[in-house]
Amino acid sequence: MPQDRPLVLSGPPGSGKSATGPALAARLGYAHVDLDALIEFAAGSPVHEIFAREGEATFRAWERDALTEALRGRRVVVSAGGGALVDRALRREVLRTSTVVTLTAPVAVLAERLRGGPVRPLLADAPDPVARLASLVEARREAYAEAHLVCDTSRATVDATVARAAAVHARSPLVMPLGERSYRVEVAPIDAARDELASLLSSPKHGTLVTDRKVAALWPTVAALPAMAARVELPTGERAKSLAQLARVLDASLAAGADRRWLVACLGGGVVSDLAGFAAATLLRGVRYASLPTTLLAMVDASVGGKTAVNHARGKNLVGAFHHPSLVWIDPAFTRTLPRRDWRAGMAEALKVAVALDASLLATIERHAHALRDPPAERDAYADLRASVIRAAVQAKIDVVAVDERESGPRMLLNFGHTVGHAVESASRYKLRHGECVAIGMAAALDLGVRMGVTPVALRDRVVRVIDALGLPPRAAVSAPAAWEFLTHDKKRDGATLRFVLATGEGSAIVRDVPVAEARRALRGVIAQAS
Repeated sequence: MPQDRPLVLSGPPGSGKSATGPALAARLGYAHVDLDALIEFAAGSPVHEIFAREGEATFRAWERDALTEALRGRRVVVSAGGGALVDRALRREVLRTSTVVTLTAPVAVLAERLRGGPVRPLLADAPDPVARLASLVEARREAYAEAHLVCDTSRATVDATVARAAAVHARSPLVMPLGERSYRVEVAPIDAARDELASLLSSPKHGTLVTDRKVAALWPTVAALPAMAARVELPTGERAKSLAQLARVLDASLAAGADRRWLVACLGGGVVSDLAGFAAATLLRGVRYASLPTTLLAMVDASVGGKTAVNHARGKNLVGAFHHPSLVWIDPAFTRTLPRRDWRAGMAEALKVAVALDASLLATIERHAHALRDPPAERDAYADLRASVIRAAVQAKIDVVAVDERESGPRMLLNFGHTVGHAVESASRYKLRHGECVAIGMAAALDLGVRMGVTPVALRDRVVRVIDALGLPPRAAVSAPAAWEFLTHDKKRDGATLRFVLATGEGSAIVRDVPVAEARRALRGVIAQAS
C-alpha cells in the first residue's frame, strides 16, 4: 500500500489553502510548503511582479518546476496556487502520485476573504474583480473537481477540513478524473464507508440498496450501512442480470419515492454492479449510485469505468449504458468468503489488464501466482500483495478510461479476451464464470495474435503458463455452433470482420479487425469438445 504520499491543496484564491496547509501538515507530521512563497524565494520577487515582468506562461513553467521539486519530499503538504493544477497532464500525474484536496467556497465568500489582501495578478487589473474571480472559478471548475476530496470551506472550520482531509489521505484512495463527474475509488475497510455513503444521501434513507441473497447472508455488514428507503435482494448468478430483475429495482425505487437526488447503492459482485448501475442510469433518466464490490472480479473490473448493462437472449451485456458511480469502495476482506473458482475468475480480469496495459503488474502476477491462486484466508499473509494487485489493476483501468471514456480508442484494449470469452460464456449458458471465459478468450487471442504475426511466441507461452498457474482453464467444453452463433452477434462485429484485441508485448496491445474465418479458427482452438 502507498506510504507517505504527498498531499496537495488546490482551489481558487481565498479558499483557505494558506490557513489549512500548515494545520494539515502539523496533523500529519509533514512539512508544509507554500508554493507561491517557494517561487518568490527562488525568483527574488513577488508573484505579481513575476507575472508583470515575465508573463503568465513563464510563471506557470516556474510553478510546474517548483511543484515537481516540492513533491519529491513525499512527506509534505503543498499549498498550491489557484492555477497550479489547471494543466491536465500535470494534474493527472499529481493525482496518481499524491492526494489532491480541493478547497472551495462561493465566489462572494472568496471575494470577501481576498479584500485588502496581497495583490492577485489575475485580478489586479480587472475593472470588476468579483466578476473576474467568478469567471476564473468557472473556467477552472472541471480542474478543481478532479480531486480525491472537495471541501467547501465556507461550511466547515479549518479543524473540520483538516480532519476530513487527513482521514481521506490516510486511506490513499485512487480517483477517476472525469471533470465534475470525478469519483474516488477507495481500497479500505468497509466500516469506514458508512459516513461517505451517508454524505451522498440527500436526506436520510433517500436511496435503494441493491445486493444479492448470498452477500446478504454472508455479510452482516450490510446492516451497518446507512439505512435506505428500499432494498432489493437479487438472485445469485449471471442469469439474474436480466430486464426482469432490473424492473424489480426500478419498481422498488419508484414505490419508495425516488427523485432525481436518489442514490442507488450496490453491494455485491459483477452482476449486482452492472444491473444496479444500469438501474441508476435509467431511473428518472439518471441518478447517482455507489458501488461496493464484494468479488475480486467486480473490484478490478465491473465497479470502475461506468459500463452498466443487463444481458439479452442474444448475448451478454447487449442492453446497457455508460453511467459512472459517485463512489467506489473496495474492501479486499470481502473476498475471504469467495469460493476458489470465483477468486480465480477475478484474477483472470486482473491478468487481462496486466497483459494489455501494465507490464509491471504482469510481472507481479507471474512472480506471485502461487500466492494469488487462491482466495485469502482469515489471517492472510499476502494481504498487502492482493491489495496492491487490485490497486494496480484499477489504476491501469482509470488511466485508460480517463482518456477514452466511451471506448472509441485505447479503452477497447480492456476487451482483451472478451470477443471469444463472451461467446463461450453465453454458449455455456453462464455455467462458466465470466473470468474463466476471459481466460479462455485470452488463450484464443494469444494464438490468433501469433498466427497473425502480432504476438511474440514467447509472450503467448508465458501468459498461458500464468493462466495455468492461477488455476484458470485455457479451453471450454461448449457447443461450437452455439458459441459461433453468439460470436456473430458480438457488439464488436463489423460486417465481414470481428474486432479482437491482440497482445503485442508485455503490457501492450492493439485492436485489429480479424476476418471471420480467422475468428472461427480462434474459437475452435479453445473448445475442448464440440456437440
